[in-house]
Amino acid sequence: MRISLIGYRGNSVNIFPELIKSLSKKISGLEVSVRFVPFFEDIPIVCVEEASSSDFLVVFALLDEKSEIDFLKDKLVDVELLTKTRILKWVEEDSFSSKLTQDYFDQRDALVEDLSGTILSILFKENDFVPVEDDYY
Repeated sequence: MRISLIGYRGNSVNIFPELIKSLSKKISGLEVSVRFVPFFEDIPIVCVEEASSSDFLVVFALLDEKSEIDFLKDKLVDVELLTKTRILKWVEEDSFSSKLTQDYFDQRDALVEDLSGTILSILFKENDFVPVEDDYY
């Protein structure tokens, strides 16, 4: 299985080395491609390029503005429909920039664990996403 990790140079944290270690322990024969772009607007272009040789794409971008986040997510959905390759869109507001050192590492480690678990669930355990109905009796 080949997974492409696509990141943005402006991210305040690079989680890809830790993410690759985590995924490699759980997915045998994993091949990983890592690409970074100088501008977040370039991410969809790189996704189209990577889609032809990857089974799954992961986009990780920490942005400052909600409008940038919405724009990028919309474009990534367009890429999914065009290429028929699934993209995990981990695009959110940057909360790392203001962290103190220990908080930074703790949050980074938690993010790697969360992202790794989400990737594994999407690829191998889609039943993890079945809604659970609460009893309201």
